[in-house]
Amino acid sequence: MKRILVMTAALLAIASLAWGVETKVSTKGGKPYFEAKDTQTGMVTVVKINHKTRQVWFKNDQGDTLMMTVKPDVKTLDQVKAGDPVKVTYDELFTIHVEPSGAAEATQENMRADAKAGEKPHAKLTQRTKYKAKITAIDAAQGSVTMEGYDGQSFTVWPQHKENINKVKVGDLVVFTYTESVAASVEKTAAK
Repeated sequence: MKRILVMTAALLAIASLAWGVETKVSTKGGKPYFEAKDTQTGMVTVVKINHKTRQVWFKNDQGDTLMMTVKPDVKTLDQVKAGDPVKVTYDELFTIHVEPSGAAEATQENMRADAKAGEKPHAKLTQRTKYKAKITAIDAAQGSVTMEGYDGQSFTVWPQHKENINKVKVGDLVVFTYTESVAASVEKTAAK
């Protein structure tokens, strides 16, 4: 998990230079704060739908197709027709912030929001992963901070903004949070 979060941070830092990912470096409550986010939006078209089996086929502008089976608890599938345009949005958010002392841990939560019966068909799936590591040592001369994760593994980082080392202390928790979500909504209903 730690390696995934560190790799994600590195990839987002590179992506912010190459692909225009929006980043923000600041402080919150006097502690260092970093945020990187990106949003990608596209359109697909419903090319075929089987309401009985709840299978829906989509096609994008490049001609790629995808079939998916919609879960029975989605109440608005009966409103979806072949030819309907569907807007799909993919969001990523990666943050690093510092909290007062506490326990190192890793958590993951999944969230889902669906249209209610009678609403325009839409859904959003979100997954958030948090990794909290405790600061165990600070070496101001080297510009490094050593942390220990929930699994007892130690790792050392060298913050890009060295002045932030003076804003943390041994015992603080560094919280890495990665959130991704996919939202889809039918933009209009095709003419019958």
